[in-house]
Amino acid sequence: MNDLQEQLASSNTNIDERIAFLSKTYGLLGLCIAAATVGTYMSMEFTFPREHPWMMLFALIGGIFAVNAVRHVPKVNAVALLGFGALSGAVIAPLVGYVASTSGEGVVAQAFMTTAITFGALTAYVFYSGKDFSFMRGFLVTGLIAMIVLMLLNYFIFESGVMSLAISGVCVLLFSGFILYDTSNILREYPSDEYISAALTLYINVFMLFQHLLYLFGVLNDD
Repeated sequence: MNDLQEQLASSNTNIDERIAFLSKTYGLLGLCIAAATVGTYMSMEFTFPREHPWMMLFALIGGIFAVNAVRHVPKVNAVALLGFGALSGAVIAPLVGYVASTSGEGVVAQAFMTTAITFGALTAYVFYSGKDFSFMRGFLVTGLIAMIVLMLLNYFIFESGVMSLAISGVCVLLFSGFILYDTSNILREYPSDEYISAALTLYINVFMLFQHLLYLFGVLNDD
């Protein structure tokens, strides 16, 4: 009887830990998106992100390593994550400003809402279906590498608008797949103290999905 009680108590503790973990993860994700929004609008008037896109990209990559390095340091980890969100907002500010000026601010709002709806729907599907999407890992990693290579080739050699459009279309599907895979992985594999890493992973997926949707919507609604 005592063994049964201990098992039940342990089970309840694990459930409480996972609920707390998920609450922190998605709460921090929401705050990171808010920080990115603030970072975007605060950077709209600055020319540096537009004139030095490669420096901004390298800063963003460095930010990912920095957040992961301090992910277990209380308070500092949350500040680093929100700082990364603000930085990513500065990175995407030139694209947001361009689309808003050529296609209208409504197109930016449409891209944001489409991103939110897509993320919410895919997340709900993983939660309620209980499916394990770990089988997608190989396909997603291969697809990501292929898209990076194609983007570099198109940027430096082909300079094709049609290819850019096609790449963004594929990336929308690719990062939708990453949302399924990473959400499933977070539910099943992540330790309860890795909420910063989990929030960062989901945020990167949301950021990339929004970026490519914004580009697509901007091109299709270009006046």
